[in-house]
Amino acid sequence: MTATNEFLDTGFVNLGEIIDKDECKKLMKSIHDIRSFEKQFFKNNIFVDENDPDVNIMERGSGPGPGRNLVEKVNLDFIEKNDKLQKILSDILGSDYKIMTKKFVMGIPQNMIPDWILEKTKGVGSVNLCAYVKPEYRDMTYFHGIDFHQDIIDHKDRKGDFVTLYVYLEDVTENMSPLFVVPNSHIFGATVFPHEIEIENQQNLVYGNRNGKKKKLSFQMLTGNTGTVYFWSEYSLHGTQPTLETNVPRISLRYLIERGTSNENLPIDTFLENIDGQLELKNTRIESLDSGKSVKTGNQLAEEQKK
Repeated sequence: MTATNEFLDTGFVNLGEIIDKDECKKLMKSIHDIRSFEKQFFKNNIFVDENDPDVNIMERGSGPGPGRNLVEKVNLDFIEKNDKLQKILSDILGSDYKIMTKKFVMGIPQNMIPDWILEKTKGVGSVNLCAYVKPEYRDMTYFHGIDFHQDIIDHKDRKGDFVTLYVYLEDVTENMSPLFVVPNSHIFGATVFPHEIEIENQQNLVYGNRNGKKKKLSFQMLTGNTGTVYFWSEYSLHGTQPTLETNVPRISLRYLIERGTSNENLPIDTFLENIDGQLELKNTRIESLDSGKSVKTGNQLAEEQKK
């Protein structure tokens, strides 16, 4: 099956190890030269003090942006000019597709986070850890687990004519906060977060659109080797679980890439036409809903079942 057909069918594509591994290793070295990710240094120096008056769990807009983005300090041509990647994105989004945003995303192990932050964010499904990071380090995004969500959540009043693309810059194991993605979860279009989801077991969930329609779907843990690329639609459910068992953070590269300006009917247009639901929302979150009722994913669910 071609990448285009796979995207049209499931909203999710695994491109495999298409990015040069040696270049990925060089990039990771450049990142480590810029910043130490040694456990104790990170825990003691990256985060703000507990009594800092600016600490706010709901703070948005505290992450990377123009002039404050680590990607501006490195060369990413080996990814963005990769022939295979350009061909696939052009086929789906048009040859003049555009990179909207790009940033490094770090899945932080529990032992690299101060105890007071762990306690304050306990049970919260979507935590913006950038709100707890000193301003000079807010040039990448930091997560310690995040519930299943759609990336359209950050784009009110816009249809999802763009995709989210991840590049694994190192080997990612199940203990490095790998991504979890739910193929076919685009079926109901844009739905409000927290989503209507019931986890059945380590592989399956039931997803509802809050209007009576439900669908049983399987989710996948995205482990992968260096240079692996995945992308999915803005309506595809995905998340991560907290990393508890390792000292190794996961540093990946995340892109949002949008449709070009062509007037021809492209696969992304066909994809949107086949969605049974809204393509855009004025409000993407239910702010009043208790997000402490966190969605569990994969191994985290399995561990709880053992207790």
